[in-house]
Amino acid sequence: MHPRYPAVFSPIALGPVIIPNRYFFAPHGSALSAGTKPSDDLVAYSVERVKDGGCGLVIVALVAHERGRTRQPSPHPDENVAAFARMAEAVHAAGGRIFGQIFYWWGGAGWWQPLSPPAPAFGPSNRQFAYGRRTATTRAMTVGEIAGMHEAVHRSTANLRRAGFDGVMLHGSHAGLIEQFLSPYYNAREDDYGGSFDNRLRFAVESLEAARAGAGPGMAVGMRFNCDEEVPGGYGVAGARDAVSALTGRGLLDYLDLDVGMEPQQFHHGMPTGFSEKFPYRKAVEQVRSAAGEVPVLSVLGRITRMAEAEEAISSGVVDMAGSARQLIAEPQFVRLAREGREDEGRTCIACNWCTAAGGDGAQGCTINPASYRERLWGIDSFTPAPKPSRVVVIGAGPGGLEAARVAARRGHRVTLFETRAEPGGALADWARLPGRAHYGEAVKWWAAELERLGIDCRFGVRADVPLVLAEAPDAVIVATGARYRKGGESISSEMPVPGCDRPLVHTPEAVLSGDVRPAGRVVIVDGEGYHTGSGLAEMLAVHGVQVTLVSAEMSPVSARLSDAWEERFVLARTKRAGVTLATGTWIESIEEGAVTLRDVHTGEMRSTPVDAVILATSRAPVDDLARALEGRVAQLFTIGDALAPRMLAAAAYEGQMFARLIGEPNAPQDVAGAWFAPDPPRVNPLPADILRPGS
Repeated sequence: MHPRYPAVFSPIALGPVIIPNRYFFAPHGSALSAGTKPSDDLVAYSVERVKDGGCGLVIVALVAHERGRTRQPSPHPDENVAAFARMAEAVHAAGGRIFGQIFYWWGGAGWWQPLSPPAPAFGPSNRQFAYGRRTATTRAMTVGEIAGMHEAVHRSTANLRRAGFDGVMLHGSHAGLIEQFLSPYYNAREDDYGGSFDNRLRFAVESLEAARAGAGPGMAVGMRFNCDEEVPGGYGVAGARDAVSALTGRGLLDYLDLDVGMEPQQFHHGMPTGFSEKFPYRKAVEQVRSAAGEVPVLSVLGRITRMAEAEEAISSGVVDMAGSARQLIAEPQFVRLAREGREDEGRTCIACNWCTAAGGDGAQGCTINPASYRERLWGIDSFTPAPKPSRVVVIGAGPGGLEAARVAARRGHRVTLFETRAEPGGALADWARLPGRAHYGEAVKWWAAELERLGIDCRFGVRADVPLVLAEAPDAVIVATGARYRKGGESISSEMPVPGCDRPLVHTPEAVLSGDVRPAGRVVIVDGEGYHTGSGLAEMLAVHGVQVTLVSAEMSPVSARLSDAWEERFVLARTKRAGVTLATGTWIESIEEGAVTLRDVHTGEMRSTPVDAVILATSRAPVDDLARALEGRVAQLFTIGDALAPRMLAAAAYEGQMFARLIGEPNAPQDVAGAWFAPDPPRVNPLPADILRPGS
């Protein structure tokens, strides 16, 4: 029995399958597919969370049919069985069990052929959905199309059985097809699949029967299920209890995974941000779980980040098995570290949701763990000593510099870190001081603790210059000096400085964040980014009685990145409750003494607004003067993060790890240009799992 977590580290039977412990890696979307097959990167990504005493179970998100592509692989084609078999083999060899979550979702309608218009989105009835500006309208399925979907579930499950998977989970949540048929909100049919409760349940029953027929006696069969639709006309907790009782009463379920959240209406529950209270659907899970009888209940509850939270949920009977996706994305060793009593060495997910928002930038990853999704190359076991131990200087202790110093030290280099400020964190620490955003500071605390644990020579309150850097006789220098807001207010709306930007009433965000300036009275904040700086400053000032107007050229004062990260609703709610006036579709034309002229970006109409202060949170310029002064004076010189080019937060830590890994390597690039213009080595690109075996 484990001394601290006896419930978590005990086995559990899910139907015919014994799971070695009670923590699971929850299913979630990823782009780690080779066509419709699991890539070797998906295999490595999954194994990383299981090996060395990690998770007892991995549940992989899969699509029921290759036509319904999202970004997940599909076990439906027979030719994919070998790739799935190698995935199961690798997870089993690492000591875990593996289930496949089979689903069809309106947002994954797929295409008739590459680059064609989309195929129809299926549903029980004609309904419209939207993600941002992308909309989809579902087609009311015919009885023949329903039968075809059941056959796809049967064949996909049978192929997973052939591949050696231990179980299957049908997705009955997040506005997937099973939930839509059950829901009186979505289902307006008048045939045998609509109307009465039994008719609306029919699709779920037939789906489970199809899965059981494909699974045979050796696989566990379960369902992910929404406990409360939280929309007028949808089913609530009582309806969920009725459905769970009916399904378990028919003997169709070996386990049940309970959550809350439809896409897109309440997916802020499915991906709770740092602005949310923890465990947003625990109450609903508690109310529904008793309807499952003796059937084991799984749940992530909504953002478990401490093993003590999982232990309490299991030992108190809320769930029989707990899990997470994002915490394990951020810290693959989460379970292993808890088992070994080394939890303080692990990262804590900051719930920034880059793991979902990254798709808008054509990326995939974790803000605070650049190795996540890249375990085949950058996994835990890749920290072997560099061929040439080197003397490394890192300048700047924001996320990029902190990650670069950590990785360089782990590879055996001797590292000195210079930071102008008295403490680490850079712009991320600034965000953490804004209202409601303290959760971002957790990443800074972890990096700082890692640098201390690794014995890195950190010199805070020291402004590095060329003589100081060269006095260290470095073999390699990484410059992570960040960026600063441009004082002229230049932006995508106008690359010319705002007339009047040099007046004394005009300030940069840095001046306000540092406390050097405390604007009062009537303040206009011009936000050209839509990220946390503008909205956070607006809230910070407004709650202290300042009359704040937040100006944005867009129709929403927050960017698509915050929308994709499910932070928009929380940021806007906080801003509005603080009393901030939102001037959207508006830009600044000029600044006078005591007033600004604002322009409607659609009509061109001008209006004058009296002000006591203006804050220009528009575009940022890299602080790269030291990097340019060092060119040609050290063997390896890499500029990273915002100092290279201002971008999203995740870019800094990613480049910190990437360039730190090049130090001391034979024939490695000597600078950013050498890295950018070099051809990608074949090992960088994921190859189909039928070409490369896991770990090759």
